[in-house]
Amino acid sequence: MKEKMKAIAVTSAGNVSIVNDVPVPVPDEYEALVRIHSCGFCNGTDIQIIDGILTKEEGMGDYPTILGHEAAGEVVSLGRKVRYIKPGDRFIRPNLKPERLGGYSRTYGNMAEYGLVADWKAMLEDGFTEEELPFIGSMGQIPGDFDFVDAGVLLSLSECHSAVENFNIQSGMDVLIYGAGPMGLGMMSFIRKKTSGFLGVVDGIQSRLVHAANVVDIDKTIDYTTQNIEAVIGGRSFDVVIDCVGSTEIILQGTKQLKQGGKLCAMGVLKSNDFMIDLSRLSNNTSLHMLNFPYNRFASLNTVIKSIKSGDIKPKDYYSHVFYFEEIEKALELTRTKQVFKAVLTF
Repeated sequence: MKEKMKAIAVTSAGNVSIVNDVPVPVPDEYEALVRIHSCGFCNGTDIQIIDGILTKEEGMGDYPTILGHEAAGEVVSLGRKVRYIKPGDRFIRPNLKPERLGGYSRTYGNMAEYGLVADWKAMLEDGFTEEELPFIGSMGQIPGDFDFVDAGVLLSLSECHSAVENFNIQSGMDVLIYGAGPMGLGMMSFIRKKTSGFLGVVDGIQSRLVHAANVVDIDKTIDYTTQNIEAVIGGRSFDVVIDCVGSTEIILQGTKQLKQGGKLCAMGVLKSNDFMIDLSRLSNNTSLHMLNFPYNRFASLNTVIKSIKSGDIKPKDYYSHVFYFEEIEKALELTRTKQVFKAVLTF
């Protein structure tokens, strides 16, 4: 096994490079080494990391930092006490240990050739407590025949399903979503399975609205660049309004569109230069449910996989382009200019 690996690193704000001097992670006795095959590019968090506008509280590491949190790969070697993981097993979101990165930090470190997973079952059998388990809440096993490229959207789909559960979307609710990007589309997909109520979506890119309407049964698409939102919804108010963009202005505007007792759900990651909310501008008798950090997403993973296996969810609806990881600058530019809906990088 080689000692160094390639990775995608952000060396300073706005600068992304392929580096080849990152130490290959060495598994501890309960850990397994994973060869990464693909990694989804997150239109929100990854760009914020590159631009230096993700907050420290959300996990931003010091430059140079290794990018990515949506990887999928297969186990290639085992620590000596691993019993319930075998070579060839597939996982999403393998991990890197920050103390072993040779001068790099990780934010969140999935865009690399290798990562680590841990045999939690063996550790618990051998007397470890749950608090002592490494990578808890940060990895998930997937079927051995699951396509690696499709797996590049599994984490984001799991986050969307988890968010719908956490937001407590119920049958009959009317919902308005801001943002028809990959996360917004994922939210629409799982919300429609929960409610037959009115479902509307607001975005400024017509092609995304068209794509969303082709994938999900949406009652109204609204292009805010050419249409007046209030005029289109015709005075309708909603049980839930969801910000999938990450904007305090959307949060404030969205509460004006809520029914009495309604809930504004914030899922988009707020930027470091836009996270102060004037509470006096929130509508009276409404609630704000913040979910900037994914919560319990891996509990949704098996449900998402079952939906894919049954054909209810088609992963290819949630990404548009596949790039080799060496093409990261091209993928970034096309994502910034909205020519890519979502990219998956292959290693």
